[in-house]
Amino acid sequence: MAKKIQVWAAYGPKIELGTTMTAEDIIENIIAATNQSKGSVLAVLSELDVQIEAGLKAGRIVRLPNGTRYEPIGKKDGSVDINVRASGELDKKVNASFRGKWLNSENVGKTEAELVARWNEEHPDDQLPVD
Repeated sequence: MAKKIQVWAAYGPKIELGTTMTAEDIIENIIAATNQSKGSVLAVLSELDVQIEAGLKAGRIVRLPNGTRYEPIGKKDGSVDINVRASGELDKKVNASFRGKWLNSENVGKTEAELVARWNEEHPDDQLPVD
């Protein structure tokens, strides 16, 4: 018997990720935008990492000027995870003019029941109950 996770994996809309933007790409873009030297850009980015790490190690939430937020989350085993939340403004800007490619874009906005019905139609020997 099929599982709902198979339905979402097969038909769920998802973003086709492009090539990774490397650290070198980011540095070169910052250099071009600010006319700073590579050394000064690297120094600022390195110090930003140091300050974020210091704040998190002290158990503090770290909020950058652009609204991005880092929060240490304690786990039961005593280890710490770091939750990163991008600013709401960045979220709005990306959504307003997203140019990436969607896979299964025809299924954006469809309900789980609609996707299950499609699965059942295309997989008569591996049905899922419709809620």
